Amino acid sequence: MTPSPSSGKPRRPAPAPRGRPGAVPPSGDRSGPRRPAPPSGTPSGPRRPAPPRWLRGGQKVTVAFNGIEPGGAAVGLAGPHTITVPFGAPGESAVVEVVRGGPHPEGRIVSLLRRSPEAETPRCRHFGVCGGCQWQHLSYESQLQHKTALVRNALAPALPGAADLVQPAVGADPWAYRDRLQATVARRGDRLVAGFHVSGGDLRVVNVRECPIQTPANVEALDAVRAALTELGWPVFDPAARRGLVRGFIVQAAFATEEIMVILSAAADLPNRMAAVRLLRDRIPGLRSLMLSRPSGPAAPLGRLQLLWGREYLDDEVAGLRVRRYPAASVPPNPRAMPAWVDAVGAALALDGTETVLDAACEEGFMAVALARLAARVIGVAPSREAMVRAWETAAMNSVTSCVFYTRAPERVVAKLAARGDRLDAALLTSRGQAVSPELIDRLRHAGVGRLVLAGSSLALLAADLRAVAAAGYHVTTVRPVDLLPQTSRVHCVVACRGSG
Repeated sequence: MTPSPSSGKPRRPAPAPRGRPGAVPPSGDRSGPRRPAPPSGTPSGPRRPAPPRWLRGGQKVTVAFNGIEPGGAAVGLAGPHTITVPFGAPGESAVVEVVRGGPHPEGRIVSLLRRSPEAETPRCRHFGVCGGCQWQHLSYESQLQHKTALVRNALAPALPGAADLVQPAVGADPWAYRDRLQATVARRGDRLVAGFHVSGGDLRVVNVRECPIQTPANVEALDAVRAALTELGWPVFDPAARRGLVRGFIVQAAFATEEIMVILSAAADLPNRMAAVRLLRDRIPGLRSLMLSRPSGPAAPLGRLQLLWGREYLDDEVAGLRVRRYPAASVPPNPRAMPAWVDAVGAALALDGTETVLDAACEEGFMAVALARLAARVIGVAPSREAMVRAWETAAMNSVTSCVFYTRAPERVVAKLAARGDRLDAALLTSRGQAVSPELIDRLRHAGVGRLVLAGSSLALLAADLRAVAAAGYHVTTVRPVDLLPQTSRVHCVVACRGSG
């Protein structure tokens, strides 16, 4: 049941009391009877001032929300002006304060005038301040609908017929799904705080006490690490002053085995590491791995790694496969939704058990081994020698003998296979950080590969990939959005492409 507007926690961060609908008229609106227009050709008298060209910072306007933009904020009209406002919902109207004026104004909700039927009461006390979630105020059914619309709109310029080709988004349980938590630490007065950055690009840190999208084990570990760091008294690193020690930490949980990994991020070696080991072992019963990361810069989540205690990995099971979880994440942080992701890729490849498939960006082998259950043979290309060794390890752990792994450029792998006369029937191309190489797509086409599947979470990169496959003579048959990150506006996609000949 959808909660009433007055029940539960407030939907907006520190909202002002709601006013009456229409209490704040749209910019430029004037009450009272209008003066009839003079006949054509007669003097019109004093001219009324033209409406302002742009909204100004600090101005308050009434906004009717009618859509959502790719970053997750609501989009609405304030008179003739379009404005972007976080935490709004289509179908709502609100009094909004303009926080950034100009041609692309942004605002914040001051008071809600009309509530959307899609609205729900957020579960988290930090929602609206924390920058982790954008959509806890929307029902999950509506989140899936909005993600489908975002994909259709984003791909339409590169994909004629996107409205028909993009299928409805699928997902899984939208709560307690994340198995990876990355926290930043800071000082607030004489107190150490740990959590996530404030929304809107602010560098302040929310001292997180709950996070309903994280597995409870991760939140408990967050509390334990914060308490341990407070007791140890290590200085927090200040990027502006370039001094201090602790930058933050990562917690990784294994859903199947309940094992926990903690990675401490520090600017230098730890002065009393054994004290940290004892404190964290006492406070985190499931701890199996404690590591130290020395990042090369403030934006790098991981750097040179050192094992402090335990082992370098967690044992886990994802989508029916035994896996080892290492510090660098090789699969999306949502084990519950991974079966839907694997099914979507398998359906797009349309395998019948006789094909040879190329996984051109196989990371540590998870998807290649998953596809080996559907194909005769899978050839995986790993990004590094270490990843290739772990891919072989994943295959061995699952008794899969039909996988072969390389660690060279995928274009060279395809060329080598073609030179040997080896057949390739299908290929999975995943964009991570950059678009798929057009050279790789051309080589696959010349090798006679009739089935391509594009996968990724960046709609901009996916649009570039669609243009490249179209130029090579492939056409899209289906696009399946898969929601691996509920409560956010990010969406993963699987695109099935077929050759024309």
